[in-house]
Amino acid sequence: GKRGRYGEMLMRGSELAVELFNKENGTDYITEFNDDKGDATEAVNVANKIVSDSSVIAGLGSYASSCAMAAAPIFESNKLLLVSPAASHTDFPGMGEFMFSCVMSQKYEGSEFAKELYKITGGKKLAIIYQNTDQGVLATDLFANEWENLGGEVVAKEAFITGSTKDFTPILSNVKNKGAEIIYASAAYNEASQIFIQAKSLDISAQLVGPGMCLKKELLDIVGDKADGALILSSIPYFSDNVEDTEGLDDKTRTFITAFKEKYGEVPDGFAAQAFDTTNILLDCIKKVGTDSEALRQEIASIREFNGVSGYNMAFNESKEMIKGIYVYELKDGDFVRVDQ
Repeated sequence: GKRGRYGEMLMRGSELAVELFNKENGTDYITEFNDDKGDATEAVNVANKIVSDSSVIAGLGSYASSCAMAAAPIFESNKLLLVSPAASHTDFPGMGEFMFSCVMSQKYEGSEFAKELYKITGGKKLAIIYQNTDQGVLATDLFANEWENLGGEVVAKEAFITGSTKDFTPILSNVKNKGAEIIYASAAYNEASQIFIQAKSLDISAQLVGPGMCLKKELLDIVGDKADGALILSSIPYFSDNVEDTEGLDDKTRTFITAFKEKYGEVPDGFAAQAFDTTNILLDCIKKVGTDSEALRQEIASIREFNGVSGYNMAFNESKEMIKGIYVYELKDGDFVRVDQ
């Protein structure tokens, strides 16, 4: 399912994976794309179309968790794989034996972020400013619980209404008064950027932190160097426009970036990388066990190590959930710079 720009990147990542795999293995697999328009009803229609086509080996999708979850029962009852490059809802992998997500679920991401941040900062007084959505509340609770389990203190939890809050100064002043030494903005890049800029203009000296949703060029375009020193935690790496910035990247990642730029004339993003890995997980397993759904399902479920481009230490756990390492980036001179961990 494509959702504008993100969908475009998912399609390209998948398309490139198939192209490179075919070239290397002399195969002729093809990917067919269907747009579910980010709508659950449309996702059901697309799912019914896909399962009725006997030439289909597996479904890839969707961008939205709600769409993947709407399609899941149809794939499950037809014993056809549905492997999502982007659905991070905690419940998706448990909706059937044939469901896999190749991103880390919110459940693990929240606690892994907290662990990594605690390790870097030594654990201090933390305030969380979060978007008041189901996902925002879940992510915040998981983060806060883990922070406290580790021995840290959560001095404030402040919700904001996403889309309508522009002035974060009342929230930030409150958080400052409560003695927060770290401010975690659990928000997308557009609102996190405002939180960062406004915190700096209030002379708040707390360590500013954002989640992977902030690891986007769009954030840099907004903040420039006004948020230097802020940290971003992500389970997916950032691919810089800066060609020299490939030191520390493995050969596989370098090859992926080069091939992507050659084919599409731009640098891939995290979504392209996720779709590239998701498609390769499927193709590698097909190469090993053939196209039988049951054999494929078992093969994918047994992956305990996958060398991908959208994360490190990638593996499925016993519940078919993707677990991987956390990257830390610091904003420096208006760019994301990887922090040695």
